[in-house]
Amino acid sequence: MNPQKNHWQIEPPSEADAPTLARFNRLLALETENINLDEATVLSGVRRGLGLQPEVRYLVARATSQGPVVGQLMLTREWSDWRDGWVWWIQSVYVDMAHRRQGIMQALFAKVATLAADPHQGAVLVRLYVEEHNSQAQKFYSQIGMANEGYQVWARKPR
Repeated sequence: MNPQKNHWQIEPPSEADAPTLARFNRLLALETENINLDEATVLSGVRRGLGLQPEVRYLVARATSQGPVVGQLMLTREWSDWRDGWVWWIQSVYVDMAHRRQGIMQALFAKVATLAADPHQGAVLVRLYVEEHNSQAQKFYSQIGMANEGYQVWARKPR
């Protein structure tokens, strides 16, 4: 592909895209955290996520509307009583290795910005978390106007 190409189709995926989204999620985990995720679990999670709108929304990038998925992200939402609106979380951000540095990530994030700016969407803030040693991603997020809010992410499994 032409590295100068800057027009990508950014759209919701179809159910037929679930295996690609799951594969990208597994590659993302391996690449950023050196974690091998279970294929069946991830595919099941993607398929369930595709049916959970508006709490979960995926966006994919394609060169044409019928072309293969070359990039993705997932949006989830969290209610903020402090802000009286929805905080959108960007997750599962991935661009196929062969298509990097072609403006796909910028196109995906521009679409999120457009959607979030629509007052009917109720978004009051867009957030994401990034692995602390992923300096390349942190640099990109800074370049598009995001800032480190200084939080740590803590977790505990329910069982």
